[in-house]
This record gives sequence, structure tokens and C-alpha cells, in this order.
Amino acid sequence: MERQELDQGTARTAAELRLQLAQMTAASQLLEHTARDEKSQDYLAAMNQSICRMLRIVGRLELSGRLGGEDPRLERAPTDLGRLTLELGERLAGLLECAGVRLEVSAPEGLCAWVDGELIRQLLMELVANAAGAGKQIKLTLERLRESAVFTVEDDGPGVDPERLQYLFDSGSQAVPDWRQGGVGVAVARRAAQLHGGTVIARCAPGQGLRAVVSIPLGEAGEGLLREPGTGWDRGGFDDELVALSKLLPAWVFRPEPGGEGGGK
Repeated sequence: MERQELDQGTARTAAELRLQLAQMTAASQLLEHTARDEKSQDYLAAMNQSICRMLRIVGRLELSGRLGGEDPRLERAPTDLGRLTLELGERLAGLLECAGVRLEVSAPEGLCAWVDGELIRQLLMELVANAAGAGKQIKLTLERLRESAVFTVEDDGPGVDPERLQYLFDSGSQAVPDWRQGGVGVAVARRAAQLHGGTVIARCAPGQGLRAVVSIPLGEAGEGLLREPGTGWDRGGFDDELVALSKLLPAWVFRPEPGGEGGGK
């Protein structure tokens, strides 16, 4: 079977899964009006968490097709990377607190670049989610180094053995992200950086965590409306950050009651 046929089949499968998940989300939202007791709230939380985890799989399936195609298209626009990083980091930090993980964020305001802002957000969410799965203290920083924007994500986890590290970060491996394989988050980040003319490298010492560094050329911003990054919303009705961290967060975060995040509220 030709690659084009495989891509088309993958796209159709993802679209069908999106439809089914949208119906499940609608049913969950209807049940919120009658689920008043604690047990019902717990059932809905578990249901919403499962929906978010499935949305994450579908999103990676779609992204794999988009980034792995012969002619992947970026939706570039002048983007304030500093504001994007700070706002995304604030949202991720609030959610990660629920899992006992602390995220520190540092970025200068007004660092602009000609990039696909949504793809950069996905890159950062993947690296932060990976770091949060390994450690309890995470740092996300952005700085300008000559004509590049440099993102750094560090964790205090146990680190990665050299063979595994090479497998994850070697630019010659996993050139096309595959949602079915381990390390897909790193593959997505590496491919997103590559499409922007950038790189992802990692440093690791046993017992001292992992440090991933992403360098993206700033490029010529040119003329155009500066894109203000805002909270993204998944087509299933849950926000992107909640979906990205759904494997790490406790179920109660997805409760539909006030104080929970369920239902995209």
C-alpha cells in the first residue's frame, strides 16, 4: 500500500474517532446536570479523563500524519514567543500542581519570531509532559541566543541511560513521529523544531535529570499582524493543556463540579 493511501486511511480513522469522542463528550456534559452525588461525580471524572486520554492519542495520530507527510505545511505568523511561553507555562503549572509537580517558568516578553505558534505550543507541551512524568521539579525557560530562540526544559528525575537518550534525540531516528511508539513526545518536538529550521538536543547525567534544549531561528518577522497566543481548545471540548497532561493528572481534576477541569470548564 502506498504512503498516500496509508495517510488517507489514517486521516479517515482519526476523523471517525473524533466524531465518536464528540458524542461521548456531549453525553458527559448532559450527565453533569443530573450527577449531583459524590459517586456520580467520580464516575464522570473517570469518563472525562478517559476521553481526554483518547483525544491525546487521536491528536498525536493526526499530528503524525501532518508532520510526517512529504510536504508538511506550517502556518507561520509573527508570534510573541515570550508571551506564549509564559501563558502556556502558567496554565501547565496550575494543572501540574494537582499531580504534585512544580513547574517554574521564565521568559522575556516581546521575543517575537516567524513561527507556527500552535506547533511550538505542542512542542513545549510534549517536552513538559515528558519531564513531569520523570520528576517533581520542572523548569521551562526561554531566552534569546544571537538570532535564535532557545527553549530549555529540565527535570529532576532519574535521567535516561545513554542508549535510550541517543534513540530519543538522535536526529536520524524516528524522523516521522509515530503515535504508537515510545518517545513520540520527543519525536514530535524534534520534528517541529526541524520544520522551523531548528534542533533539539539533550544533556543527561545519571540521577541528575534530563535537560532538553530546543533552538528555533527567529527568522525575519516581516509584516503582518502579531499573533497573540491564547488558550487553545481541543475539538472535543477540553482544552489542549488538560489533554496533554491527562496521563499525569489525578482523576478528580476532571470532575465537572466547580474547582475541577472536566468538560473543558
